[in-house]
Amino acid sequence: MVQERSSQERCFNPIDSYIWFELYGSPTDRDVDLIGSVIQSWYVMGRLGAFNSSNLQLANSSMEHNPIYDADKGFKVMPSSFHDIGDVEFQDNWGRVWVDLGTSDIFAVDVLLNCLTVLSSEYLGIQQMVLVGRMGDWEEGMTNPEYGYKYFKI
Repeated sequence: MVQERSSQERCFNPIDSYIWFELYGSPTDRDVDLIGSVIQSWYVMGRLGAFNSSNLQLANSSMEHNPIYDADKGFKVMPSSFHDIGDVEFQDNWGRVWVDLGTSDIFAVDVLLNCLTVLSSEYLGIQQMVLVGRMGDWEEGMTNPEYGYKYFKI
């Protein structure tokens, strides 16, 4: 389901890249709302510093002895914040969202891919996801709903 382009001009730039997803067909309004809501939630978590692999205290501890989260330790790591995101846009069966992960880790993309994998298998079909590059027959500036354009406002 996930592909990454490998040419140098198409390297994933965490502060300026599109994440693309191809559906099996044109999205319904429900599909747009589902995908948009997942991405909006992902963005809010990122703005609040959720994607900071420097502070995975419980994941890196033994769960056998009542693990404790140390807030002081959490405050001492470098903050990690998602900076910006565009609206989720669709043209026909292709969707995209522009991201600036800021100081968030690439771990953020793993979390999104995990969410979209389950969304795809249980609620709608995502044929593939591609990090970076230009996909499909996307027409920049084409925002007419009569020609298959839909969006979810973040």
